[in-house]
Amino acid sequence: KCSGRTQYAGIRPSSLLALYNVIVGLASSALLPLLGAIVDHTSVRRLIGRISAIIYCATLFPMIFLSESTWLAVAILLIISAFVGWIHSGMSFAYLPEMSDDKEVLERLNTSFAVVQYGTDVVYIIVVVAIAAAMGWVDDSLATSRVAQSINFVATTTVWVYAWWGGLMGRRAAMSPFPEGDSLLTVGFKRLYKTCVRIYKNHRALASFYPAIAFSESATQALLVIGQTYSIELLQFSSAETGIFLLILLIFSSIGCYLSPLSLHLLSPIQSNQLCLFFLGLFTAGAAGFVKDAGQKVLFYVFAIFWGACGGWKYTIERYLTCTIIPKGQDAELMGLYLFSGQVLTWLPPLVFAAMNEAGVSIRISMLSLLLFWFIAIVCLQCMGSYDKVIREANDGTDEARTESPNCERDDVVREEELGNEESKIDAADRVCEICQR
Repeated sequence: KCSGRTQYAGIRPSSLLALYNVIVGLASSALLPLLGAIVDHTSVRRLIGRISAIIYCATLFPMIFLSESTWLAVAILLIISAFVGWIHSGMSFAYLPEMSDDKEVLERLNTSFAVVQYGTDVVYIIVVVAIAAAMGWVDDSLATSRVAQSINFVATTTVWVYAWWGGLMGRRAAMSPFPEGDSLLTVGFKRLYKTCVRIYKNHRALASFYPAIAFSESATQALLVIGQTYSIELLQFSSAETGIFLLILLIFSSIGCYLSPLSLHLLSPIQSNQLCLFFLGLFTAGAAGFVKDAGQKVLFYVFAIFWGACGGWKYTIERYLTCTIIPKGQDAELMGLYLFSGQVLTWLPPLVFAAMNEAGVSIRISMLSLLLFWFIAIVCLQCMGSYDKVIREANDGTDEARTESPNCERDDVVREEELGNEESKIDAADRVCEICQR
């Protein structure tokens, strides 16, 4: 920990990971509208993708030489690589919608990419942990980190050279003409503002949905960061044990994807999303309440199982809900806003955690700050109203009067029976299950 120091520049070591995510979250939030403008109004997508790939790989190599004397330089490189990585991701994801005009084909491709992403993460962690165990480095965090970073550098460089210089990522023309009188730095933010105003006026359900995404996603992403800090500081996890913790999260995130279609047989997508967030808060409170010292590592792994399952459930149900409630003809624009909502507040929960930690508050109490964000998200989802009403609003493109009776949940069930939506809801659940199986 900072060469044995209890603080560095007045900051506790246990706050560094959280503060790193604060910086990355703020940078990525500010960057997304600019990336959208570059993709829409310029033809330099491939050029920026190549340049960002070179810079990113160049920052990975020095990290291999992490030591007690170089950790600060490596921490700075991590921030730079994360910032450049967001630019690279934006350029890469812009190619996805162009891979097929068939929505079903695109859906299958997107699912396959997600499976490959999680699958390679699992393989990567297994390989690193296996090498560390074989070499007797289980308790040597520096040696394990060097091995992990070496594999990361070689794999990333190899794949990206093939992708950007092997013909996979081609040159693309601008998708739309540049608005007269605007600049590249401002056009994305202006369009974002206009979209938000139009949603507030015409689609009040979406005006509640996007804040729910912002608060829930920020807390869920912060859980990974705070969970690692909790395990290292309070439970004294080694690098290998931290790898096992991350491996459990990844594996059960994939399994948790099946909870989403199962829940749709009993609940509406909005209710399913709320229940998922409730369980995330419940298990987080349970971990903070019952996991207190290094003798309870196994119990922490059990909570990692629950967190992973809820994470997969959340990932699937939110994307299903997004696809079903977006008005026709506005898919690209509103999906872009969905991605922005998922990043705009990612800096806030780590900042709250770091502030509490620096004030001397127990990590167990600081971890409970995530519950506030999930609670706000649940309230925002409740403000959307019934799922059937949201669907009608999306299909009509108009905002209906938001008048709910005191027995709103019972009325929702009655409406479902009257409209004959139960079969379509189950069919949708089966379709999501089929996608997860692929």
